[in-house]
Amino acid sequence: MRVLGLALSTLRARRKSFVGPFVALFLSAMLVAACGLLMESGIRQGIGPERYAGADLVVTAQQSLAVDVDYDEPFGGRVRLPVSAVDELAAIPGVERAVGDVEVRLGAVGPSGDLAGAIDGRPPVGHGWSSATLGPFALAQGDGPTAPGQVVLDGALAARLAVGVGDDVTLAVGSTPGEYRVTGTVSPPEGAGALRQGVVFFTDEQVADLAVAGPGTSGRPGAADARGEVDAVGILAADGTDVRALAADVRERTGLTVRTGDARGAVEFADASGSATTLVAIAGSFGGIMLVVVVFVVASALGLVVQQRRRELALLRAVGATPRQVRRMISAEMLVLSTTAAVPGALLGIPAVGVLHGLFVRAGVVSADYPVAVGPLPVVIAVLLTVGVAWIAGRMSARRAITVKPVEALGEAAVETPRLGVTRTVIGVVMVVGGVFLSLLPAFVAGEDALAGAALSGVVLVIAVALLGPRIVHALVLLVEPFLRRSPHASTYLAGRSTRASSRRLAGAVVPLVLAITVTVVQVSLGAAQVAETERQVADGLRADLVLASSGTGLSPDLAGQVAGVPGVASVTPTVRSQALVRFAEPDGTLTAEALSVQGVDPADLGAAIDLDVREGSTDDLHGESVALSVAGASKARAGLGDTVELYLADGTRVDAVVVALYGRGMGFGDALLPRDLVLPASADGLDGSLLVVAQEETDVEALAEDLGRTTTPYPGVVLADRASLVAAEKAALEANTWTSMILLVVLFGYVALNVANALVMSTVDRRRELALLRLVGTRDRQVLRMMRVEAGVVVGIAVVVATVILLPPLTGVSLGLSEGQRAVPALSPVAYLATVAGAGAVGYLSMLLPTRAALRGRPVESSGRREGRAGVARPRDAMVRGRTTRPAWPCPRAGPPTG
Repeated sequence: MRVLGLALSTLRARRKSFVGPFVALFLSAMLVAACGLLMESGIRQGIGPERYAGADLVVTAQQSLAVDVDYDEPFGGRVRLPVSAVDELAAIPGVERAVGDVEVRLGAVGPSGDLAGAIDGRPPVGHGWSSATLGPFALAQGDGPTAPGQVVLDGALAARLAVGVGDDVTLAVGSTPGEYRVTGTVSPPEGAGALRQGVVFFTDEQVADLAVAGPGTSGRPGAADARGEVDAVGILAADGTDVRALAADVRERTGLTVRTGDARGAVEFADASGSATTLVAIAGSFGGIMLVVVVFVVASALGLVVQQRRRELALLRAVGATPRQVRRMISAEMLVLSTTAAVPGALLGIPAVGVLHGLFVRAGVVSADYPVAVGPLPVVIAVLLTVGVAWIAGRMSARRAITVKPVEALGEAAVETPRLGVTRTVIGVVMVVGGVFLSLLPAFVAGEDALAGAALSGVVLVIAVALLGPRIVHALVLLVEPFLRRSPHASTYLAGRSTRASSRRLAGAVVPLVLAITVTVVQVSLGAAQVAETERQVADGLRADLVLASSGTGLSPDLAGQVAGVPGVASVTPTVRSQALVRFAEPDGTLTAEALSVQGVDPADLGAAIDLDVREGSTDDLHGESVALSVAGASKARAGLGDTVELYLADGTRVDAVVVALYGRGMGFGDALLPRDLVLPASADGLDGSLLVVAQEETDVEALAEDLGRTTTPYPGVVLADRASLVAAEKAALEANTWTSMILLVVLFGYVALNVANALVMSTVDRRRELALLRLVGTRDRQVLRMMRVEAGVVVGIAVVVATVILLPPLTGVSLGLSEGQRAVPALSPVAYLATVAGAGAVGYLSMLLPTRAALRGRPVESSGRREGRAGVARPRDAMVRGRTTRPAWPCPRAGPPTG
């Protein structure tokens, strides 16, 4: 209790000195809590059910691949159940009724002839009429569908399409339209409110046909097999049945995935799973970087406070305080300060996560209706982490004052030295070597892991700079100081001598600035380099003259044949984008899986449409169970030419594919290419994503585009683009994805900049007596301002130089990784670099000059007479015994004038 009382007295007496650390800890707790709440939202939160709101259970097939890790890898598509599963589930005791559900994404044609009816980009979905009971949806008008060509719409969708009972409506599956008669409308389930996705009900027989073919088409490959499948089964429990017990029984009997409560919504809304994955990824990546930054910022802020108290701690040692007593005092101070700051800061993380969520929604990476989870656990963890970091940082900052002899401590309090401990120096050198090694990984290893290592090397090098900071800053000051000393201006001379004598103080300001510049520039440059490399690969690799795509759900498989018959068309290459998992055994025998971005293609005229930069093998052999891998994809799959890889398509279908080619343009055209006949049946809708059209020689491409436009007029949602337009659209889509990183980096830079400003302001304010003494001996105010401007320039200049040097290895590694070893020019974004340096420079200059101007307003005699810590310094006499403080009875001058 005595130690706690002494800590409270010291905090009260030095409250102005602790403002900076308080702000750093407060903001740290807020941002860590916000990251934790984002993580919790991705893990626990979800969108409640609408169409399944009346079902007690929703049963699906296993939607992920089992591997020997803590979590399974999702397939990325939908694994269906055989229709026989409906009868098997209905026979389980406690089940009153089991209803199979089939989903078909639709394009609805509005009054203007364009696709309409989508809500926030989600197109309407079609289902069988029997599944309406799972809502339950009640007829508001008319009757249910009883024959092919009849549909029932939800009331809101009917209003958006301007149709009513008895009217005809045009609905398209893929790009193939069909005319249907509206026989009725339904109202949403009770309590559901407005539906987040339009609903159309067909007869059960017709929706099964549409799921595998579409109106007027010959069907996709595998259509006969798909006709006997359902997407999910909704179960209505018998009266009096315990739903939880029934769910456990169904799970045990069948081994299928059973969902209850809000988890049923994940079956309905695939974008909910995407939002959850995005939030977890954002929180994980940003939270990891944030923790590293928090450690730096908090350690720097607390280190500055302890440094300002060097003389006080030395005197405590000199009058008999033991290292254990001083350590306990500082630990108690850190616990009180960090707890006082962390608790309100963590609570403020709750509204902060709402702001971040809103920004992510505006950037289009999270669904607008995906809710944020607010629970106590992330807030508690944020408080504990912040308090723990502060406690450790405080003890480490005071370690030297505790371990040295009292007389030596008094000497060090008067004069700063750049000396570092052997352990700290060795660790710093090891971190330098490790950072350079990580940055060079892409030169020897392909794949995302090496690229991530190169990006991470920047943080490792910043840690090395933090450890070796005083030495680095002292060495750079020794290079600059002779030039300053030769200046005819006395203020410049004083600035040179001051910076030479205060390398540790300068290092405390330089390291956070280096951190802000390095992290921001590396992350922005990484995103910009990825966009530029993808754009370059698409531009260099796309040979097709025209591209047909869909603004709706996709292109019907039969459309390729019709386009191929247009005069002037040399070849048509249909493509379908999907995902696949590759499973393999690690050297220790552990099974793991990696996700691959996949394109299904027709290899017949592939070379005429796309130049993949094939390195080994040939895409002409892409038939049957075979695969072509990019260099990065081969690294993920741990496979080479001629190897057989274990692939799982989006619907869970296993394919043991032989690697027939390796190509270089993976960022532009995906990690892997598979035969279209394999990928199309496994995709969610069995629809093509685009058609690559190559014109015959001497054919006027503009005239051909007009002919194709007339040919595709009857097909709603079909969009025609030329090569340049496609490249521009691809670039725009990628740049939209970088907004997430930009939002987080702005937050991160603002956090670091604010705390750097706090540290510099505290450091400058602490020099008021020094500035007053300069004025008393004849130095003019403008000379003092010039001296501080020079010092600010030295601080910012050293930070920029050090940051630039440690930027080169990671950005060179990023360039090597993205170009797959072809280019070693640092992938530096000039705009990001100049903007970040300008921001850091403005923070440095303003944080030193504004407090200086404020200090110059007072009379120098009054300022020079102030004792150190006018707000109060604990008097050592009897303090360690009685736990109380008073104003010191002796003056506590600062370490000498800047002239050394």
